[in-house]
Amino acid sequence: MKLIYQGKTKDIYQVDDLLCLKFKDDVTGTDGQFDPGANQVGLSIAGMGKLNLLMTTYFLEVLTSAGLATHFVSTDLEADTMLVKPLEVFGQGLEVITRYRATGSFIKRYGAYVEEGQTLAAYVELTLKDDQRQDPLVTS
Repeated sequence: MKLIYQGKTKDIYQVDDLLCLKFKDDVTGTDGQFDPGANQVGLSIAGMGKLNLLMTTYFLEVLTSAGLATHFVSTDLEADTMLVKPLEVFGQGLEVITRYRATGSFIKRYGAYVEEGQTLAAYVELTLKDDQRQDPLVTS
């Protein structure tokens, strides 16, 4: 395996004609405090990589079972890895975020209208993956 990218929450390796995503326990934050709206790693939480891998696998399997083409190949829960087909991304990529609580960057944008920690009904955001520009929202 050849390391081709190191990210905040996963590293990407080339494995023959596939990519191997290695999910990490690192989370975003500042000064050792978890902050889902931060754009840098602030700490590690044991088991977070496996949890993120499980959630990602779940949603990719739902899409696949609905007949939608994805880049998903397989998951190895013991190694906290996922094999995917390479694909061409838009810009630096897109992020799909489902929020159940008003925290992080959501509060930074909408804090004048909601309270920190307020319950949200599975609010979904689509953002550009662009740390320099604070992951701008994609809207229609």
